[in-house]
Amino acid sequence: MALDSLTLDVAQRANDDMPIAVDFIAVRDPALLEVLSGITAQQWFNDREQYRRDYRQQFSVWSLELVPGQFMEAREFPLSGDQAAGLLVFAGYNTPGAHRLRLDEQRRAWLRFDSREMRVLNDSGR
Repeated sequence: MALDSLTLDVAQRANDDMPIAVDFIAVRDPALLEVLSGITAQQWFNDREQYRRDYRQQFSVWSLELVPGQFMEAREFPLSGDQAAGLLVFAGYNTPGAHRLRLDEQRRAWLRFDSREMRVLNDSGR
């Protein structure tokens, strides 16, 4: 896994001022990566436990709950030692949308959680 620095930046009143469940998934199996790359965050959170039962050795998950206004820098990314075909991020927004990103080849990522969607910012900041 290439990612070794992660910044999580949540907008004030994001997600209608409600917490956002966020899962980072390091996927080892390329076929499973393609499957997970085609689902929405809502599908992931609804079916996460079934995926764990079906593919328990094929991926690792780091789960967080972020709150509006939160700012966090993870200098040591918990999944950084995993050998993976790819890295996905799902955010549990309460609005329609995929709410999914792939962060496969990045060494540093700054994720901005706006009111209704997340995006990757460049290293220069907010």
